[in-house]
Amino acid sequence: MDKKTGSANKIVHYISVFRPGHWFKNIFMLTGSFTAYIFFNASINSETALLTAVAFMCTCLAASANYGINEVIDSEFDRHHPVKKNRPVPSGKVSKKAVLIISVLLAAAAALIGFFFLPPGAFLAILSLMAMGFFYNVRPFRTKELPFLDVISESINNPIRFIIGWYAVQMIFFPPASFIISLWAFGAFLMACKRLAEYRFIGNDKRAAKYRKSFKYYNEERLIVSIIGYVSVVSFSLAIICIKYSVSVILAVPIFVISFIWYFKLTLKEDSPAKEPEKLLKHKEFYIFTILTIMVLVLAKVLNPYLEFLLKIWS
Repeated sequence: MDKKTGSANKIVHYISVFRPGHWFKNIFMLTGSFTAYIFFNASINSETALLTAVAFMCTCLAASANYGINEVIDSEFDRHHPVKKNRPVPSGKVSKKAVLIISVLLAAAAALIGFFFLPPGAFLAILSLMAMGFFYNVRPFRTKELPFLDVISESINNPIRFIIGWYAVQMIFFPPASFIISLWAFGAFLMACKRLAEYRFIGNDKRAAKYRKSFKYYNEERLIVSIIGYVSVVSFSLAIICIKYSVSVILAVPIFVISFIWYFKLTLKEDSPAKEPEKLLKHKEFYIFTILTIMVLVLAKVLNPYLEFLLKIWS
């Protein structure tokens, strides 16, 4: 391997540490903007579109900063994982010090851009996203090592992303709790499915515990029961949204139900892509459910007055 090729590979390794392939998770940020428009008549114009784009960029920078810190701190544990041991940091392909420096620079860029160009609510939410990454990864907190709290704390990132998108379209009040809780519970469902897929993939209790301390307590039964609990919270929150904000949301319920079933079935597969969410981009069902949900919610905004009228007649 010549020097030029070696340098190119090094750059690729550094880029992979910050996981640009995971940026699609920041779609939760766009759900905040979309919800503000659908349910609360937020203005969608060139200014809010630009703010949303800047907020998305800041969210991606903040997330990558968290990923870099996570890679360095987790490297000693990733060596016990059959696949993650080959990542650039645990395999020694990149410098830990350099990764930390780049992480700090990314965090600073996200904070500075957010401070100067975004509404205060969006800026504070971006800071919160980075703070949650700190508590999730760094000792003495390191919530990722605590059973169930690892899922609960990591899933808070979903409503935080939602709030960033919400304030990016210049909303002046905090989003209702039902939306926040539903996004959190949905994220918890995804995270618990990820833990279950990881546990099944490792296939060895002792090795799993060395990779992540929470696996000393986890087993398939406990993870599946928690998944049922999170789905129940999502359902309860959606019911509140239907009753209080828009009865037309009920039109999207069949899509939600089918998508939950599909994802859980995917989780139970051998070498499930649920343990690496970026692999979902290879599944056409992911795009179908996303597009259908958007289409149904837009239709619901139009049909909501008629559905409410029919509901009054039937009651």
